[in-house]
Amino acid sequence: MPTLNEPKSATFCVLDVVAAILALVGLLPMAGGLPSIASPAIPFADALWFMANLAGPALLLAAGLRLAFRGIPMLWYVSGYTLLLMAAGELRLWMTGFHRLASGWLVMALCIGLLLLILRRFWLWAVVGGLWSGLLLGVWSYGGIVAYTSANAALFPTLLVIQTIGAVVALVVGFLHLRFRQSKQPVDAGHVTVR
Repeated sequence: MPTLNEPKSATFCVLDVVAAILALVGLLPMAGGLPSIASPAIPFADALWFMANLAGPALLLAAGLRLAFRGIPMLWYVSGYTLLLMAAGELRLWMTGFHRLASGWLVMALCIGLLLLILRRFWLWAVVGGLWSGLLLGVWSYGGIVAYTSANAALFPTLLVIQTIGAVVALVVGFLHLRFRQSKQPVDAGHVTVR
């Protein structure tokens, strides 16, 4: 587990959480839109759609919360985070009447937990999550801008602003983590040691 005693670590954690929140606000309507109108619900198809839209923000959030739970072993942290993700999504889906999407959400949460274990590094969660979220938000915001400019609507959608800002912030956070990690890798006796 990386050491978290540097001031930069706390700054990165805050940036990760902010980027994750912006990405979640920008992507949740997209993630819930298609499955909510599809009938009947197909758990694996719903899970794939949820995963495609929400895995990036979920990875960013997991990386951002690491400072608060730095003493917990990786397996326990990932297990707790996955259970929290499951519970929050299930509660929200049942409260809003979309309980038929609950099984798809459970599969998505398990896949995200597995992805966290595969990547195994907090900084890697932030890089993958930031780039994934940024690119996806960029695609959605580009589509929104094209739709807005070709329509006769006078109102500029708030979601489009959030998606555009979120895309920039998530990409910046992902690249900052990547750049900071590259600058931290010590070179010793001709080889690079990666923690």
